[in-house]
Amino acid sequence: MHLKIDKSGLAFAATLAFVAPLTLAAGDQAVVPKPDISKGEEKSQVCIACHGERGISQQDNYPHLHGQRQTYLLRQMRTFRDGGDRRDPIMTPMLENMTDQDLVNLAAYYSSFGNVLGSGAHLAQKAGATMATPEISEEAKDRVEGAEQQAVVEAPAAKPAEQAPAAVAAAPSAPAAATAGDVAAGQTKSAACAACHGADGRGTTPLFPNLNGQKPEYLMVQLKAFRDGKRTDPTMAPMAMALSDQDIADLATFYGGLK
Repeated sequence: MHLKIDKSGLAFAATLAFVAPLTLAAGDQAVVPKPDISKGEEKSQVCIACHGERGISQQDNYPHLHGQRQTYLLRQMRTFRDGGDRRDPIMTPMLENMTDQDLVNLAAYYSSFGNVLGSGAHLAQKAGATMATPEISEEAKDRVEGAEQQAVVEAPAAKPAEQAPAAVAAAPSAPAAATAGDVAAGQTKSAACAACHGADGRGTTPLFPNLNGQKPEYLMVQLKAFRDGKRTDPTMAPMAMALSDQDIADLATFYGGLK
C-alpha cells in the first residue's frame, strides 16, 4: 500500500486547527498560552494512576506520555476534552475541568523529557507493579455517554467514503488474545509509516507522535481502532484499512522495541 501524502499542506492545516482554539484575545493581538513546565508537573499528579510517574506507564493498556511530542499531546487532550472520536469514560471526565493553560502545561511537561518514550527511570513504581484504574463515578460516565449520543444525533450523515464518528470509546484494555508480533516483519511494514513517524519511530513533525518505545499492546488497540473506524483520521484511517491483525502485531512489536 502506497499513499502519497502532502505533509506540508497537512501540517499547515493541522497547525491552524491546533492553534486557533487556544488563542486568547489580548487587545488587537491573539496570544497562545505560554507553557509552564513546573505547573504541568503539578497538574500531572492526577495522571499518575494510569500513566505513571513522569508519564512512564506501568500498565500495558495505558500509553507512555514521557517524551511524547508536545503538539501531538495537546491536540489529543483537546480532542478528549472538547469532543471528537476520542471521547472516553476515563479521559474525558479527567480533562473536562482543565483549562487550555492546564493542557498546554501538561503537554510541555511530558514532552520535556526528550523524544524517547519510556526511557526515564521508574521512580516510585517498581517494574511490573500494577496500578489501579481511577474510579469514575456513574454521573461522569452518564455525562460522557449523553454528550456523545447527542453528538451522534446532531452529526451530519457521513459521506460514502468516510467513516461516521464512533460512539463512546470503552476504557482502554489490552487485547484479549494478542497476536504474537514479528520484529523483522514489522520493520519491513514500517516503511509505509516512515514519512510521518520516521524510520526510527520518531515523529517527523510535531504533529505526528513518537512511536518508539511505546507500549505494543496500546499501539495494537489504536491501530485496530483506526482500521475498524472507531477512530477517524484522514491519514491514519486509509493507512490502517488494509492491515491484518498480524500486520498490526508486527508493527506494534517493532515500534515497541525501539529506543
